[in-house]
Amino acid sequence: MFNSPLITNLIYVFGVGINIVLLRYFSLHIHPANNNGVRFTIGGILLLLLVWWKYRHHLKTLAQTPKFQFYVSLLGIMMATNMFFYLKGVALTSAVTASIFGILAMPFAIIIAAIFFIDERNRIKNKAFWLGSGLAIVGSLCFVGYGKQLHLGDNFVVGGLFLFTSIVIQGTQSLIIKAITNKLNAFTISAFTSFIAGILSLTFSVQTGNIAELSQFSSLFIISLIFVGIFAITTGMVLGFHVVQTQGITTYQILQLLLPISTAIISYFALDEQLSFVQFIAGIVVILGAAIALRLFK
Repeated sequence: MFNSPLITNLIYVFGVGINIVLLRYFSLHIHPANNNGVRFTIGGILLLLLVWWKYRHHLKTLAQTPKFQFYVSLLGIMMATNMFFYLKGVALTSAVTASIFGILAMPFAIIIAAIFFIDERNRIKNKAFWLGSGLAIVGSLCFVGYGKQLHLGDNFVVGGLFLFTSIVIQGTQSLIIKAITNKLNAFTISAFTSFIAGILSLTFSVQTGNIAELSQFSSLFIISLIFVGIFAITTGMVLGFHVVQTQGITTYQILQLLLPISTAIISYFALDEQLSFVQFIAGIVVILGAAIALRLFK
């Protein structure tokens, strides 16, 4: 799967689309710290076991390099903070609305990446990138703007602020991942990032007195949350980190423009949310723009 960038990207886009819908559901029923704590801790432990079994040499590299230990710890802290703000934001807005902030942050994130990395600068030098990105951004904004899922309620400003903070943190994470791209693989980075984020989230939950909330849920709910967490970490984190490492931050940001499309498609089948004709046309424009920007058309 990882040998085919196109297949990897498709799985990532639709996987994250499913994640957004599922995380919105759970964010309405459980405190963000407990949500993140359960998902990240269990998912992190399972990934650590996988890394110990298959990528033990990366553990040795991590153990012998204090700089990498610092970076991975920082990623864990940022992931816990990022997801806390994200879940608070998506609970106050909607699944598709959450995607729009990735659209607006895309140009900023790419410019920052180009400042620090020469290969990212090379990716944005061709006219096809700017043409495709422009089409994708306009199409994405039209897609979300004409969606029935976008509600500017009383909590929209606060939710939007949470989502914006999450996006800024996510962009910074990409820079760190890119910096250690040739030394540690996506599984190793994801394992430690998840585990650290989970422990920090549970600690925060204990300190704020929210940990008792977990006893109120059924075993089925907790088990479902664990499986959703494993799926989310595999698609959103492992694949996301892999895309950044192998295809660059620029490609990763372009894929973010496709998330409203995948989220809406998943919502259409899972939640019976309807798509308008304008959204359908806008979706085609987004896909066309992303394909041009990624130079799928030679």
